[in-house]
Parts: sequence; C-alpha cells; structure tokens
Amino acid sequence: MPEHSQPLTIFIVDDETLARERLKRMLADMTGEVVGEADNGEKAISGIRQIQPDLVLLDIRMPGIDGLQVAADISKMKPAPAIVFCTAYDEYAIEAFKLNASSYLLKPARKEDLEAAIRSASQLSQAQITQLQASQQQSEPQLSFTAQTWQGLERIKLDDIFYFRADQKYVTVVHKQGETLTDHTLKDIQARFPEQLFRAHRNSLVNILHIHALNRDKQSHYQLELSNGSLVDVSRREVSDAKRLLSRL
Repeated sequence: MPEHSQPLTIFIVDDETLARERLKRMLADMTGEVVGEADNGEKAISGIRQIQPDLVLLDIRMPGIDGLQVAADISKMKPAPAIVFCTAYDEYAIEAFKLNASSYLLKPARKEDLEAAIRSASQLSQAQITQLQASQQQSEPQLSFTAQTWQGLERIKLDDIFYFRADQKYVTVVHKQGETLTDHTLKDIQARFPEQLFRAHRNSLVNILHIHALNRDKQSHYQLELSNGSLVDVSRREVSDAKRLLSRL
C-alpha cells in the first residue's frame, strides 16, 4: 500500500531530553512532522488530547504516570492516535501490544526501524479491512441503502456500495452491480450512515470498507483508491481526516 503523501503528525513522550532530541533529529529526514512533546505522562495526556496527533512515540518508564497508563488513556480517544513504544526495556512488549501498539522499538532505536514503524502506523492493512467488514456484518448484517429512482425503489446492500457521487441534482450510487441514480442528497445519506461513510469531497461520499489507499498524483491532487480500483478525489481540507482515518481503521 502506498505511503501517505502528507506527513503524519507526531507527538513525542520521553522524560529524557536527549532521547527526545535524538528522535526529532531522525524524524527530520522522514515524512513525520513533530507537533508536540512531553517529558512526563500527565503532560503527555493533556497535550495529546489537545493536539490530537496521528502518532505518539511513547516511552514506558517515566516518573508518575508511565507510558502504559498514557497509552490506556489516549486509546479511548475518538479517533485514537497510533502508538509506537520506544523504550529501553523489552519486558513490556506483551502488555504494550495488548494496548494496540502499532510497534515496539528498543532504545536506542535505529533510524530504519523508526521509519518502518511510522510507515506501518500510517498504513491500512488488508487484515484490518477484513476485520472491519466482519464486525460491520455481525452488528448490522442487513444494513442497506434504498435508492429512490425513476423506476421506483431499489435496495442496495451498503457493503456493496463503493461510493456516492453527486452530479447537479442527482446522486450516483456506484456499487458492485453497477450504478444507480437516486434523488437523495449526500447530506441525507451521510446523516443516515455516519460511521460507514467518509466525506472525501463536497461531491462524494466513500464507503470506509472499500478504502485501500490515499494517493497523490503528479499534479499534487489527492485521491482515495478503492477496492474496485476507483479513484475518488479528496479535497484539500479533507486530506488530514483521510490520512487519520487510514491510520485508525
């Protein structure tokens, strides 16, 4: 899967100044953008909740609130940031991954390992797509969209829909069986399925289940690549949300 075209926003948490500075030096040559840092758990939780970064580089052993407690707290955020633990101790790895850590790096982290961890945190794996599909089907197995067409009503399973595209007065539903015109508005459709659909552009809604990647073309325009090969434009104002979505699913 392609990497994000814009850098992830990164928050660094470590009680050692030298450790934070070393991470920032390595990140300067990568795609990540450091947007904040903290030297203890209490400041970390406050800063992360305020800034809402895409990714947190998190030490474990710190005075007061440790990194595991920080991870448990920020994992409740919606959306929650990806977490990469960066610590000198290997005995916390199992507990760290129970907190849905993306990666676990041992200090001193090598540049190539840090870069791989950031890349991993920014990608949406096929396994995660499958898991999301399964959970959606279990909770709402009959979830569907009923299109009001000129011929009457047409019921389309939501899982079969790739995206909705607005064109003047009508909306086109692009799905596995073809395309269907409906007189529903994108606003009404999104209001009905807020958890399943992402507003990529003022003219389009994308089914999250079918998002495969976020790409950038030669003209620096961003597009979502869907599971059927379709490319849907992403407006500049929605790029950050698209990037965050891909790293959370």
